[in-house]
Amino acid sequence: MLSSLISNHHGQAINPFVIANYRVRTGSFMMAFVIFAAQWWGKQAGLLVWGLMVLQFFVYPHLIFWRARRASHPLDAEFKNLLLDAFVLGLWCAGAGLPLWVTFAFFSATLMNVAFYRNLIGALQVTLFFVGGVLLWDFVFHLQFALATDALTTGLSIAGLLVYMLIVSSAAYKRSIHLRHTRRELRQSEHALTLANANLQVQLEVNQKLQAQLTEQANRDPLTGLYNRRYLDSTMPRELAHSKRDGQAMWLMLIDIDHFKSINDKYGHQAGDEVIKGLAHLLHDKARAEDVVCRFGGEEFLLLLPNMPQAVALTRAEEWRQTFADSVISAAGQQIQATLSIGMADYPLHGSTQEELIGNADRALYRAKSQGRNCVVVYSADMLQTRPETF
Repeated sequence: MLSSLISNHHGQAINPFVIANYRVRTGSFMMAFVIFAAQWWGKQAGLLVWGLMVLQFFVYPHLIFWRARRASHPLDAEFKNLLLDAFVLGLWCAGAGLPLWVTFAFFSATLMNVAFYRNLIGALQVTLFFVGGVLLWDFVFHLQFALATDALTTGLSIAGLLVYMLIVSSAAYKRSIHLRHTRRELRQSEHALTLANANLQVQLEVNQKLQAQLTEQANRDPLTGLYNRRYLDSTMPRELAHSKRDGQAMWLMLIDIDHFKSINDKYGHQAGDEVIKGLAHLLHDKARAEDVVCRFGGEEFLLLLPNMPQAVALTRAEEWRQTFADSVISAAGQQIQATLSIGMADYPLHGSTQEELIGNADRALYRAKSQGRNCVVVYSADMLQTRPETF
């Protein structure tokens, strides 16, 4: 029966105290019925009294449990039920004319059950309600306590007290076992949660590393390992902003391998790839940590050189051009040499935006190629009408 009563109509789980007290009340009220029946026996009690006793000690425990389990706050409702228990037991003890010590035994049992959960405040409330029940009977019918009991009532009262204490002790034991199991489950859950958090942290770190690797791969040219145009598009606005904030110049260098199509046609695309990788290796090794070196597309490379004077920028461009021209690249059993054409533009002198700087560097590169290639050209205003190559 209890398995169907473990949750209220709100779908909430009922507090274990409510269920445990339901068991205690059901068992102890049955024993109380036997004691009161022994007291009423032989007093020519009418059917009304016996009917009320059946309702009180057999029906009442189920009704108030039904009330508690339907309440929005079952635990609060059950504490009110306990106070009602004290009140009606006070009425019954006074009405049955139970001896003082038996009445005290009922009072003590009720007091102990509430004090076990609500301490002194609950004990005081139970006392007031129990005494209230007794006084109400006294006010209406005049109370007469007996000081002695017959052997049957005495024996049943003693047995009832023992049964009640066993029931309460059993409920307390079960509650203790329940709490022990709950603590063990909480410790296990806490341990499992700690392990899960540790595993999650490890997985998070792995995911972050993978994300960083994927981001790095997305920003790198697979052939040369240099940054690609995607990275340039996301980085160049920041570099321009830094240069503007710090009031510093930044040079943009656009480099193209001369006659690269002829290299591919003569030696093959694999050899052409080796030439591209050779130039990438040179630029990467000679660049500063703050420089941005990108493969711009095909055989073109783009460098951002922040905080660099013009003379230093021109010197470095000439060194790279000369070093590459003097290099011999081995590919497909051939010794290949190639030259570079380099166009340069300065921020903010030759442009303040990414489009302006790349466009003007491309115009300078176009002038370098038209002057015979293998040279470095800095953008000037007379190149403005020159149509740059698509970039």
